[in-house]
Amino acid sequence: MNSADAAASAWGHRRTVPVATSDLEPGRVITTADISFVDRPIAVVPNDVAASPVGRSVTRSIARDEVVLERRLAGGSATGPASQLDENSLAFAIPSDASTPPTRIGDHVALYAPSEVVANPTRTSGPASRIADRAVVIAVSEEAITVGVVIAEASAVAKALLSASVIIALAD
Repeated sequence: MNSADAAASAWGHRRTVPVATSDLEPGRVITTADISFVDRPIAVVPNDVAASPVGRSVTRSIARDEVVLERRLAGGSATGPASQLDENSLAFAIPSDASTPPTRIGDHVALYAPSEVVANPTRTSGPASRIADRAVVIAVSEEAITVGVVIAEASAVAKALLSASVIIALAD
């Protein structure tokens, strides 16, 4: 047995998986040029490998040579900003102005609103309350930043947008 066969044997069974041929940013629709199929040891292959990534939109950055995972892709046939939404998310356009930090598609942001607008027993008192922890920027224009928020935060975001201003803060 040569050293290559010995190494392959040590890792056990292999599986053919899609791998990014270059860095793929949120919003990109995957083409056949964006991926290649390679054999990887099953021991190092995540459970949620995307079986058919071509034609799907990237929702979270995928690095070159990284296995393409379901959790980084839009679930259905949606296109445009809707393709960036996670399964349990809703999108809101937050008006932007000179005080809005520069953002790009894929950035995570926190959303704040005046406490008196969104007051409830679980929110702390103070001039502002966080109404969304890790909203994802799905579109950017001169007038608004469109963000996806989890459904549990959607009511507070909608109430704040109807009643007052919403402040965007960059998050990591």
